[in-house]
Amino acid sequence: MLGRVLIHAGARRDEVEKPLEVARRLVEETGARGHLPFIHLECAALARVLGDDTSRQRELRAAHRLFTEMGAPIRAEQAVRELGA
Repeated sequence: MLGRVLIHAGARRDEVEKPLEVARRLVEETGARGHLPFIHLECAALARVLGDDTSRQRELRAAHRLFTEMGAPIRAEQAVRELGA
């Protein structure tokens, strides 16, 4: 959500993507992988705001895969619905 707010406020794409990459790295380093699909969802939302459908779809597919691996079918289905939107 923060990324979308920053973009609407006039921040540059790289200023928004850097904190998301830091979050992704921290999740990987700490093993808190349960947060990773949510980071992918946020990246997908940011890509939507930026009009980058290729990145949006890639991030949604990654979120879907991770939610499926985690055994979170409702969240996985939400990602699939977003892919169709």
